[in-house]
Amino acid sequence: MPADLVRYRASGVSLKFDTVVPGDLLERLTFTSRRGERLLKYVEGGRLIRSVSLQGIYRLTADSAGELDQLVRHDGPS
Repeated sequence: MPADLVRYRASGVSLKFDTVVPGDLLERLTFTSRRGERLLKYVEGGRLIRSVSLQGIYRLTADSAGELDQLVRHDGPS
């Protein structure tokens, strides 16, 4: 598999690292943990300012996972 692709879920939908996540989606991406839910940090004006809040393993809420799934399937290869 080329270095610029990664597998997404068991369905085998390929992602490109150049998929653009719209700013409004970035602002409402929500993660869940034992401590509760939290929004993605360091998003200002629809832009991700720092990527540190994405470093690690985090569980998306069902709503956020569904929105990203729709984005990936729409932008993914036909």
